[in-house]
Amino acid sequence: MSLPAADEQRLPKLATALLLAATAVLLLFRADQFPLLGPDEPRYTRVAVEMHRADEWVRPTLQGEPWLEKPILFYWLASAAFDLLGETETAARLPANLAAVALVGLTALVGARLLGSRAGLLAGAILATSILPFVYARAASMDMLLGSSVSLAIGLAGLRLLGVAGPTAWPAAFAAMGLATLAKGPLGIVLPALVLIAWSVGTRRAETLGQYFRPLNLLALLVVAGPWYGAILWDQGWHFVDVFILNHNVARLTSTIHNHPGPFWYYVPVLLAGLFPWSGLVIPAVAGASPRASRVDLFLLCWLLGPLAFFSAAGSKLPGYILPCLPPLALLAARAALRIDRERAGWGWGRFAALLTLVLSALLFAAPLAMARRGDAVYMALAPAGGWALLTAFLFSRRIARDAFSAFRALAIGGAGLLLLLALSLPPILSRLESGRALFAPAQGREVMAWGAWRTAWMAGYFYNDGRVREIEGLTDVARAVEAGPALVLVGPGQRRQLENAPGLETITLAEGPRRNALLRVKRASSGF
Repeated sequence: MSLPAADEQRLPKLATALLLAATAVLLLFRADQFPLLGPDEPRYTRVAVEMHRADEWVRPTLQGEPWLEKPILFYWLASAAFDLLGETETAARLPANLAAVALVGLTALVGARLLGSRAGLLAGAILATSILPFVYARAASMDMLLGSSVSLAIGLAGLRLLGVAGPTAWPAAFAAMGLATLAKGPLGIVLPALVLIAWSVGTRRAETLGQYFRPLNLLALLVVAGPWYGAILWDQGWHFVDVFILNHNVARLTSTIHNHPGPFWYYVPVLLAGLFPWSGLVIPAVAGASPRASRVDLFLLCWLLGPLAFFSAAGSKLPGYILPCLPPLALLAARAALRIDRERAGWGWGRFAALLTLVLSALLFAAPLAMARRGDAVYMALAPAGGWALLTAFLFSRRIARDAFSAFRALAIGGAGLLLLLALSLPPILSRLESGRALFAPAQGREVMAWGAWRTAWMAGYFYNDGRVREIEGLTDVARAVEAGPALVLVGPGQRRQLENAPGLETITLAEGPRRNALLRVKRASSGF
């Protein structure tokens, strides 16, 4: 397969601008309604808040102590966002929002250069309207920053390898690797290196490995990443190596020490569901690639399968790890869609895509209804999104036979509508099930002790109680604290029963949250409220 003609490699300015603007709208719509979720978002945001208030640019801290689990890029960007928007959830997620918009633009650009402008724009639209990128683009975390910077490095390298970009693409790619190491650590180098090694093996030109690591390229990487890594090593010494490199990189990838296990095939359903409503194109996309006949196909498969194999073999698995695989998969999916549109012989794949989309949308429609029947009516808020997904799939399946291009256009519109409906329906569900925000509202900045509480519940206090939260060991610590006056204690259900039955103590329930966690006001029985 040859590269497209020069005029076909240029993205139309208006269409590209509309694509990026639509992506930004999807990501910012009701952004202020989503609480920080899980244990990580409040914790990462708190680190950024502390660095912002202290005007600190080297040492991440959590409650004043060095916190070295992640590198610095997210904290820098979130700190800058706080200057613009204040210390809010929207500001904390702005780095991921911008990284996602950049990823969509990069995918469209690389697609245009390698497959033509139509394929590039469609690939960008696929990323912009799929569920997995949408989820991580709205997360106050490092995953989307890593995904976009690693994809930039691999994309630039691929354009150079395929003769599309000039020699400056190499140092630019290595500078992007430096940015990726500031986003998440050594993975920023490992993932592009895996793709380049796979390419060298696939082209049977192992000697080309030498050109990747020329002094100018390595200098570009060091100029970007070296200053902070040198500064933090100077500041923290071996402690940084032990915590960040050995524990949160080597151990995370080689073991299940961080409690995120998964089978080798873990990412197959993640990719299939994560690319919804475009999931029906995943198999046609991969099956239609011809690495022996096309260097472009070979490169895209190296880009897809290198990181996929690496993370599949890793001990710890999380859906966000696979984000660097989405751009090549979107590019292959876009080409498969255009092939179905162009060739009547591709109608078999069109029917397959329509059938799989219908099946997955039916599951999406049925899931909240099934969960509501089990007694939790909160999931009924997802019914409109499920119904929209089913309607989109039905229209797609009806149109694919008559006009495939309009069918895929309907799928893009349907995907955007689905994301808007999810943005409308998810905040109350997530607030109830995956956030401790409401638990800390009565605290009003007073210190809260956490005893046996769910990590998601009590770590919300890092952000929602301005960091005034600490873990304690047990009932003795509570009794000691109330000697000085009433105390606030965040507890799990078992600990709550112990406090309510403890002699000499009285409790008042101030708030209840996910998994029956509760904020209690505890005092000595002899004192008044």
